[in-house]
Amino acid sequence: SDCDRIAARVWRPPESPLKTRKPDAASERRLEEIRREADSKGRIESPGIRPAGSPLPEASADAGYYGLPLFKPPVWTWEVPAYFFVGGAAGAAAVLGVAARIRGADERLVRDARWIAAIGANLSTPLLIADLGRPGRFLNMLRVFKLQSPMSVGAWIVAVFGGASTATVLLRGRLSDAVSLVSALTGLGMATYTGVLLGATAIPVWAAHASRLPIHFCASALGSAVALLELRGHRDPALQRLGLVAATLETLMGIAIESRADPESEPLRHGDSGITIRIGGALSGPIPALLRLVGGKSRKMREVAAVSTLLGSLITRIAWVEAGKASSRL
Repeated sequence: SDCDRIAARVWRPPESPLKTRKPDAASERRLEEIRREADSKGRIESPGIRPAGSPLPEASADAGYYGLPLFKPPVWTWEVPAYFFVGGAAGAAAVLGVAARIRGADERLVRDARWIAAIGANLSTPLLIADLGRPGRFLNMLRVFKLQSPMSVGAWIVAVFGGASTATVLLRGRLSDAVSLVSALTGLGMATYTGVLLGATAIPVWAAHASRLPIHFCASALGSAVALLELRGHRDPALQRLGLVAATLETLMGIAIESRADPESEPLRHGDSGITIRIGGALSGPIPALLRLVGGKSRKMREVAAVSTLLGSLITRIAWVEAGKASSRL
């Protein structure tokens, strides 16, 4: 049409900032060589071409993208492993409190388990807020609930667990028992969700152990809760059995970690993080297990096993965070 002809005279397409190269015999031969290489080897080993002035990043394991690392290392400080440890022990204690109430155990045991849960819950929130920087960031996490987000689910678990465990020790009678069920349910989440949270990240060592971390953290939390109750003077045989179960699971986890030879697990076997996780694993696994098997009837031996378990559990949390930092630099 006349309009189209006029527009064609007036409008000119903008010039591309990159000069295009017309195919010639040499480029066609090179393209054919690349195709044959791909067909025969299944991959291209020759370097690619980076056009001058193009925005394509130069990536490598050392330089990353534009000089930035491929993985952003965790910036967590001591508050996070402390939160993992305190929150896990508190969550497991809430579960033990309900179990003790159901089986008609000593009232002191029920009360102490509930108080450990409440104190741990009220320490966990400040530790988490200290890492986030200010309370408003934690409150913003509660604005929505995303079931597919471990971070969102974890924030709600912390909030509900804190309220329920506190109400459990403040209320009396059947109302306290009813609220303790909510505390125990969210307490189970407190004991496991941090492992899920680590496994859901892109950090290689955490992602490689995504299915193992929740079980690992849960066993560690159970051992810590049992240890705290035993250090309070409780000698219930069920605590001895649960402590042995937790120590056995921790021992098996250590064996599983040592048996993996994949590159992603290197920080768990070498360097400072490898040494630390072995120390934590020994203190929370084979050492308390042996002490409980050999001297289970001795009060002193059970107390030593309890102290070892607590130290091992805390060191294990620190080791996993440090392993994540080391993994992001590999």
